[in-house]
Amino acid sequence: MGRFLGNAEKFNDKQIAETLELLVTHGFKRGASDIHIEPHERFVLVRYRIDGTLRGVHKLPRPALGLAMAELKKIAGLQVQESRLPQEGQYDVRVGNQEVAVHVSIMPVFGGEKAVLHLSAHLGKPELLPGLGFWGKGLKTLESVLASPHGLVIVAGPRHSGVHSTLFSLLQALNSPMISIATVELRTKHHLSGVSQTYLTANGLSVRDGLQAALKQDPNVVMLGDIPDGATAELAIHAATTGHLVVAGLHADGAITATLRMRVAGVESFLLVTGLRAAVGQRLVRKLCPSCRERYALTPDELRTVREHFGIANAAAAKRVHELEREAIQSGLGDTTQPNTTPSHITHLWQARPEGCEDCQHTGYQGRTALVEVLTTTEGVQKGLMDRDNVSVAALHKTAVKDGFVPLALDGLIKILRGQTTMKEVLQAAGAATLA
Repeated sequence: MGRFLGNAEKFNDKQIAETLELLVTHGFKRGASDIHIEPHERFVLVRYRIDGTLRGVHKLPRPALGLAMAELKKIAGLQVQESRLPQEGQYDVRVGNQEVAVHVSIMPVFGGEKAVLHLSAHLGKPELLPGLGFWGKGLKTLESVLASPHGLVIVAGPRHSGVHSTLFSLLQALNSPMISIATVELRTKHHLSGVSQTYLTANGLSVRDGLQAALKQDPNVVMLGDIPDGATAELAIHAATTGHLVVAGLHADGAITATLRMRVAGVESFLLVTGLRAAVGQRLVRKLCPSCRERYALTPDELRTVREHFGIANAAAAKRVHELEREAIQSGLGDTTQPNTTPSHITHLWQARPEGCEDCQHTGYQGRTALVEVLTTTEGVQKGLMDRDNVSVAALHKTAVKDGFVPLALDGLIKILRGQTTMKEVLQAAGAATLA
């Protein structure tokens, strides 16, 4: 970034473009998902979001801001002279042998404009479901659902929680020369061979219009990147009950909230019960660096804290945690077969080494994994959904847990036990759990 450490007013367009390219290249190689370029009083701060955490990386001279914003707008196809309204665009760059999509969001702020560049590699082959964090009963449930010729599968989470990656992993599991698959997406991330992909930003269609057009071509499977409104939700559930397998993303806190949101959006309860096969909730957490993570024995006080946070209030709950860890070991979660629980106690946990190592850039963490929950429409859940007056998130959650549902935080505890992440990461992402 030394090119910016002089008089920025002397820079030409080529030098600005090369510097922005360096920022993207450097960020992508370091594993950044986002690059924030934001004005401060005496400088422009550049921060990378790596494994979900923002890190200040560069300080650029203040005069560089206007030049950089103008260049970003130009290459992203935005209005260069417009500085009063937010704008969004996209462009592609090549980093080594990898093509990277750069989604640009520019927003007027005090002191100028702020840009956030969201980086996503054009991946041809998505990760398999176990590689994303699915295991045990939840993984088997999804595999069973994908074998069904029709129905609705919802994948829910906040923005940047890995929903899009999970959707494409589901499509990858379905992809076959004998199956017609169509997608309706806002923007590109993965390219799947043999799949008809429609990007709405390229033609101005609404999600519902795109879904309606795709259904006219009679695909076996339809993927929606997002369900934005009630009209789209109704069309998706109708498609799911008339011979199509529909896989859809939804912005929601979790699997149960997503299910109830469909009902609030206007989907009739009997249609939801008939058409919904599974709802997935997920969050991303940082993974412990496998080179320097540390296993430690719990003190009585630490064990008491873990029990309180994760709702392990009795012997039956402790036994359930032990059974789930054994199931996770059998599924290959973690790289050891040594359990960290007994039928009555949690004996050990894992933590990040404070100083880290060179492999993790001295952070103690390397990469991310998903905390996941998979809700199926058991008889109890169906009864809850049909109850128009008394159903709530808490009531449906309690019913689902009785039927074997593993909520996000409990999934997180199992991943802590298996050396995947830490209690701090899980509590920040998913909050506390309950086994009752």
